[in-house]
Parts: sequence; structure tokens; C-alpha cells
Amino acid sequence: MKGRYADKTILLVEETRFFRETVEEALKQAGFRVLSAATGMKGREVLEAEGHRVDLLVLDLHLTPVDGFDFLEHLRHLKPPYHPPILAMLLGLEIEEATEQLRGLEAVGVQDKRAAFAQIVYRVGGLVNPRGGKERATVRVPLGVPVNYTVGRWQSQGVVFNLSKTGMFLSTDLPVEAGHRLQVQFIVPGVPRLFELSGVIVWTASTAGGMSPAGMGVKFLDLDAATEAQLSAFVKLEVQRLNPPPLQSGPRREAGARSARESGRGS
Repeated sequence: MKGRYADKTILLVEETRFFRETVEEALKQAGFRVLSAATGMKGREVLEAEGHRVDLLVLDLHLTPVDGFDFLEHLRHLKPPYHPPILAMLLGLEIEEATEQLRGLEAVGVQDKRAAFAQIVYRVGGLVNPRGGKERATVRVPLGVPVNYTVGRWQSQGVVFNLSKTGMFLSTDLPVEAGHRLQVQFIVPGVPRLFELSGVIVWTASTAGGMSPAGMGVKFLDLDAATEAQLSAFVKLEVQRLNPPPLQSGPRREAGARSARESGRGS
């Protein structure tokens, strides 16, 4: 299938066959060229052969422990252009644990697998589409805070499953059809205000086999500069928390290593 992503190559490393084949098909239907691997070892082989052509690595963090550890260590030793950015997939894994696994790697996002079927094309497209500032607006972070929403005269409550500075995925058992306007109220950790925003529903998702929560993709409307700045700052901090800087390297680290070796020889 030819399309806007026809020149983009995605490497999907995922153990679960059903999940791997479903995500692979969704990405192919969107126009991506997809390479897939069921194990870390196979992923290594693909990277060695075609790593210079891979625009994004979609990586299951639940690979068999030994295989997954070996693959992550292999990634840490790769050099550009064989070291693609990573969208990490997790399910039930603590964010802190995921952060530790990804330390020192070029992780550009974390995707909860329960929402992947509804969001994967959107997430991957946002990460590989080179549109500068507009591109960064698509970066979303997992959240999990309650949200009150109103559609016309109908009021209900859901959960902010993930958030960007321009919108959210609102998880709810009672999604409304795309095109409807709504009002949302929510708070985010560390920001001392109640966000009361207008938005429009741009897509809806129904529960599919228990993997994808039902809900609505919401685009915010008429954001003032202060609100957009607060949301942008929050998302940026969350991205940094989920994707910490590489471990220290360079002269200081090497000097510390020499000191440790010399200390070991003297004991």
C-alpha cells in the first residue's frame, strides 16, 4: 500500500504472535514498511541487515528475560545509523521499571499495549513524520487521572489514559461518536490548577478482545497561550521522566573506572 508513510520502515519486536500480527497489519494498512521479529535474537539479525533503514523500533519490553536483556544490551552498543529511536511497548510493567530498562537508549515514547490497537498508527505516525514543531505536539504520555466530561446535557466521568499538549485519549465505557464537541475537567500531578477545556471527539474506540480500552480521542479547542504552555511543560517533564538521559560517559566515568580497577588491585 502506497501512502504518506511509504518511505518509512518500522521494526516490530514482539513475542506474542496475535499482538505482533495485528499491529503489523495495522501499520502496513497505514502504508508503513514493516519488519517484524518474534525474539530479540531475530531482532538483532534484522538490525544488522537493515538497521540503517529502520526509522523506528517498536519494542516489546516483555521479551523473555534473558533474550530481552541481551537485545537491550545489543542496542546500547549500536552506533548510528544502526541505532533507531525506540517506542517501548509495556503491559502491566511499572513505569519506573520501564525507565530503568530504557536508560541510555534513544527511547522516544512508551505505549501501553492495552491501547495499542486503537493508537499504534497514530503514535508511530507522529514519531516518524518529520514535521518539526507540529510533530512534537503528537507526543503523548500515559497518565491515568480521572476526568469529568460533558457532551451537550449529558455528563459522565472517565480516565485520561494519555495526554498531549493538544489532546487526550479519554478512556470511558460510554464513548460518543466522532464529531461531537465536549467539555472536560481534569487535574495533572504537579500543576496547581483545574483544567476546564473545550474539545472535539476526533475518533472513538470500542473494547477489542480486552486489549484496547473503549474511549475517545479528543482534540482540544481554543487553548489560550498559558494553558498550552502548562500542558506542554507537563508533557515535556513526563517525557524526560520516562526517558532519562544516558548514563554518564566520558573522562569522568573513565577516570572512575580506572580508580575502581586500581582500588581492586590494591585490595
